[in-house]
Amino acid sequence: MELRKAKKENNPLFLMRLAKSGDQNAFGQIYELYFVPVFRYIFLRVQNKSDAENLAQDVFLKAYKNIDNFQEKNREPLTLFFTIARNTVIDFWKKKKEILIEDERDLMTTEDPLETIKKSDDWRRIISSLEKLSEDQQEAINLRFISGLSSREISQILKKSEEAIRQLQSRGLRILREYLNE
Repeated sequence: MELRKAKKENNPLFLMRLAKSGDQNAFGQIYELYFVPVFRYIFLRVQNKSDAENLAQDVFLKAYKNIDNFQEKNREPLTLFFTIARNTVIDFWKKKKEILIEDERDLMTTEDPLETIKKSDDWRRIISSLEKLSEDQQEAINLRFISGLSSREISQILKKSEEAIRQLQSRGLRILREYLNE
């Protein structure tokens, strides 16, 4: 009985139901489960740790304020958070007039593995190649291979069919392969 209860308490859908009924501890558990994937997704889109942290906080604040609107309908709660994150990043870039270039000294003082990877030549080549893809291809590849979402979850976030998502990923990977082999 205890094992069943523990599994149920760690189930994101169960936690969302509790949070929707006003349980703040349940939302805290959701935050702990989803913060890192949401942060990574945002970080790869904005390329700035401070902005990514702020935007990730905004995502959870928006989700908390609108939790009453969450409808299960065969949706994992993570898709809600990624949908909010995607829209938050879009809004961020709309508001941003110029791209800020982060001071390299700040990159040298961090021990964050994503920052270390970002400094490498391979990272720069990958980012440069990703920028050559369409926005939808970038999103599909980022959500699949960086965030680890399934095609079904991505289709819910991007509001496209699973087949369309697989095609975006396939075409995007083919283009990336060509650019990276050059």
